Amino acid sequence: MTLRARARLLALGAGLAAAGSGGGAAMPAALGAQAPGASPQVAGAFLVRRGGAEESVAFSTARGYAALAVPRLAVLGWAVQRDPLGAVVTGPDGTRVVFHDGTPFVRWGDALVQLANVPYFDGGDLHVPLQFLTDVLPSRLPQVYRLDGGVLAWGAAQEAAQPRQPAAPPRSGERRVVVIDAGHGGEDPGTVSRSGIREKVVALAVAQAMAQALKDVPGIEIHMIRNSDVLVPIWDRGAKATQLKGESPGVLVSIHANSAGSGNPNARGFETYFLSEARTEHERRVAAIENAPLGVEALPEAGGGDLDFILRELKNLDQQHWSSLMAELVQEEMARIHPGPNRGVKQAPLAVITNAIMPAVLVEIGYLSHADEARLLAQPAFQREAGQALARAVSRFFQRYPPGSGASGGAAR
Repeated sequence: MTLRARARLLALGAGLAAAGSGGGAAMPAALGAQAPGASPQVAGAFLVRRGGAEESVAFSTARGYAALAVPRLAVLGWAVQRDPLGAVVTGPDGTRVVFHDGTPFVRWGDALVQLANVPYFDGGDLHVPLQFLTDVLPSRLPQVYRLDGGVLAWGAAQEAAQPRQPAAPPRSGERRVVVIDAGHGGEDPGTVSRSGIREKVVALAVAQAMAQALKDVPGIEIHMIRNSDVLVPIWDRGAKATQLKGESPGVLVSIHANSAGSGNPNARGFETYFLSEARTEHERRVAAIENAPLGVEALPEAGGGDLDFILRELKNLDQQHWSSLMAELVQEEMARIHPGPNRGVKQAPLAVITNAIMPAVLVEIGYLSHADEARLLAQPAFQREAGQALARAVSRFFQRYPPGSGASGGAAR
């Protein structure tokens, strides 16, 4: 995380603490909580730059994640048209984007873009996740917008005539950390197919193939949560990944295999999760399966109350959209080697990545409850290709993370 980002999070935390203590009011139980119908409370600001001038775009955290009122997009050259169901905005290049209240799916021209959180109405204005500024605009309109040290610079179209310098490789001594978590292990086999194929065995084989594919990528440091058939407590995995990462940019990839049980034996395909509230019954079911080991492991004791809760939420605000981006890249790379279907990016409260203060995803590489797909997952050739696909996704991710960084020094092969 950059110093600028750290300062911004500290400022946001100070503002929330002041709001909680001023005038005798109690600290909110949830980040950015406010009374229903109240005007949206400004919790922080995101910097945008055009030419040499910087301007702050205020955002709120009324729903537990950073979001800004759609009219504030005018600062970035967007024309806003209000709609009873959401908002329609038109960009400086003529791109038409349609937001709808309560759904993460955004119409971008003729394409659909999925946000990590949903737009919502508050104080008479539709609010859209800050991810639209930090991720969607730079990736969809790179000729107009780019992230530069945590600041969104725009007007790049006028600068297109100037040749760009190639992305610099990591500086000597700079590292990017990849923590690979093979799900389950030891006395916890995970899902077991009817033919006896165990999730823990498949996950470890894919994890080892991923590590092998990344080992020669310059600037990448690889760690395995487990590299043998042992059980690592589920709550320890994210915390261990955070410790291994230290102050360097890093990611956590947790590898699993899915099961639909006897209710839907035809379910098959691959999907990738990032940490958030489950939105569908399917997401809740997967979370229940992957969190099942909590029934036999001791839960961690409660932390230090409201302050610990707010600090964790602040850290998650900085990572959630990056986790969503990494999940998209994983799905794209897995689609190259997996017969499918591509079940898309999902979100759920998964314990294994809860304690990871870093971009983190959980990948379900297929269904062991489907007879044909279980046989595929057990094949060494597929396990090797799946590991290589995950390595490519991580290499692509590090070309954009952390904000303002250069390429990671090459792609995994």
